[in-house]
Amino acid sequence: MFSLFFITDNLKTKVPGRQYLPPLANCLCRRYTFRLVSLVGGTMVGCGYFLSGFVSRIEFMYLTFTIIGIGYSLSYISAGIIISYYFKQRRTLANGVMVSAGGVAALSFPSLYRFLINKYGLSQAFWVIGAFVSNICVASCLFREPNKSPQSNYAEARKEDSISDKNQKRCCNVLKLKIHLFKNRRFTLLVIAFTICSFSHIINYILIPAHIKTLGYSNTYITIGVSITGGAELIGRIAVGWFADLNIIQKKYIFVVCMFVGGVFALISPLFDTFTFMAFYAGVVAAFPASFLALISVLAIERVGMENFPAAFSIIFVFMSITSLISQPIAGWMADYYGSWYPAFILTGIIQICSGVIMLLEPVVIRYGMGKTYSLQNVDNELVSQVNGAYAHDRKEGSLNKTDKVDETHLPK
Repeated sequence: MFSLFFITDNLKTKVPGRQYLPPLANCLCRRYTFRLVSLVGGTMVGCGYFLSGFVSRIEFMYLTFTIIGIGYSLSYISAGIIISYYFKQRRTLANGVMVSAGGVAALSFPSLYRFLINKYGLSQAFWVIGAFVSNICVASCLFREPNKSPQSNYAEARKEDSISDKNQKRCCNVLKLKIHLFKNRRFTLLVIAFTICSFSHIINYILIPAHIKTLGYSNTYITIGVSITGGAELIGRIAVGWFADLNIIQKKYIFVVCMFVGGVFALISPLFDTFTFMAFYAGVVAAFPASFLALISVLAIERVGMENFPAAFSIIFVFMSITSLISQPIAGWMADYYGSWYPAFILTGIIQICSGVIMLLEPVVIRYGMGKTYSLQNVDNELVSQVNGAYAHDRKEGSLNKTDKVDETHLPK
């Protein structure tokens, strides 16, 4: 899992098409297997890079990189969902270790790209990179498909039949988009917080190297700044995951603190124009705001339960991908308009603080009864009671046989 994220996480800010695929990836994972979907995604990523080596016009490269984006999304979403089935008590730490692979990729890929392009040229570099990222397929083959409980499948089938009977929107039903999750106001707040947080997170990938260059430093310093970002992501995401699993404070407050720390440093950045501060800033924003990726799964499960988690995870990444797509062009436009990167730093700080404030609004939502709260301890028990109740009702009507009932022992551990 770590190796798959090491390869794919570095692609997320460079390829189009990924913002449209999370619901489809979720649907395919439920229809087939996580292993197969990730395997197909890895094949598409490798083929996309290989075909890019034959492209002579930039217009066609948009097509090949769209193939890469689609493959990346299939692999990333399937890996991001399946890890939460493997772990329960240490789920946050597991997610932190997994997404920390992005930090390793940030440390190694820039140097790898430069070496390959300088030695072999752009076309041959694409071929070598395509061969390397095809190892996503190897990592995908190691997936162990989680045991899907019969209760969960039965409850889902009843729900889909109900949706069909009521003739609701077919596209949402087919893609398992589950728009009704937005009726849970706590989940809605979570989506908004992660969406705008992703906007500020992706901006930093262009702000740090571009601003260092604007200050007059050479490419060596830019490489150092990017390397600091990758190293801090590696350490910060694991540390946040480990600390969150200690349950000393609620995980949402960890998210709030991370956002506030990153926001404050972004707001004070116009006061400094040295590489020393930018190096420190790169470490801070990578260790704190960027660590929100380790909290996505656990916070989503707390709000919608494990049964709805795959759909919730897909919805979150749809909105995160949209803001990721527009964030860097906006930062570039602001730099061209104002002649400086400082306005983009200020915008980043404001957005990060706003995402933390949104999470702090949850007590108000809970107080007025506008959202349902789930806990990791009662999700499975609640699912069992719901399905057994549905079984008893259908048995009374004579629509089920005795063999249709399954007990609590079949739930995934």
